[in-house]
Amino acid sequence: MCAGVFMIGYINKGDAKNIFTVVAVLGMLPVAKLIVSFIMYIRAEKYSCKEELKDEIFEIVGDKKICLGFDFYLTSYKVNFPLLSAFVYDGSIICLSGDTKLDIKECREHIEKYLTNNSINGFKVYILENKDKYFDRLKSVTSEYEKSDADLTAYALLKSISL
Repeated sequence: MCAGVFMIGYINKGDAKNIFTVVAVLGMLPVAKLIVSFIMYIRAEKYSCKEELKDEIFEIVGDKKICLGFDFYLTSYKVNFPLLSAFVYDGSIICLSGDTKLDIKECREHIEKYLTNNSINGFKVYILENKDKYFDRLKSVTSEYEKSDADLTAYALLKSISL
C-alpha cells in the first residue's frame, strides 16, 4: 500500500519530492516497528521457560497469592538479560536466570535503576542461577500473604521493561 502511494506521487509529480512520499514513509514506520519486535521475539525464544519447569513452579506455588511471571527478556543498550521466571514478594524481586553467561550484577543494577527511576523504593533484587535456590525462595512464601500495592507496582514495572 505504501509503495502504491509513493508511486502515485512519483507518477503525478515526476519526482519523489512530494507529500505522497512523506505519507508513504510515515506509513512504513508501524511496519518497521513490527519487524523489529518480531526479530527480538525470535531471538528471545531460545530463553523461554520450559513447560516442565513451569509445572514444577506451579506445584510449589499452589494457591499462594504472589506476583509470578515467566519469560522475561530485559533489554539494555549494551546487553540483554533473559530471565526464566520472576516473582515479587514482600519487597523482594526474585528472578531465575536461564543463561549461564548472564552478568547478574549488571542485571540487578538494570532492574534497580528502573525501580528508582519510577519512584519504587525499598525493593531488593535477587537474581538466582540455581533453580533449587529459587524453589526454596518460593517455598518460603506464606499462603496468608496478601499482595501489597508496592508489590503489584514493582511487578507491573518488571513486565513493562521486559520484551
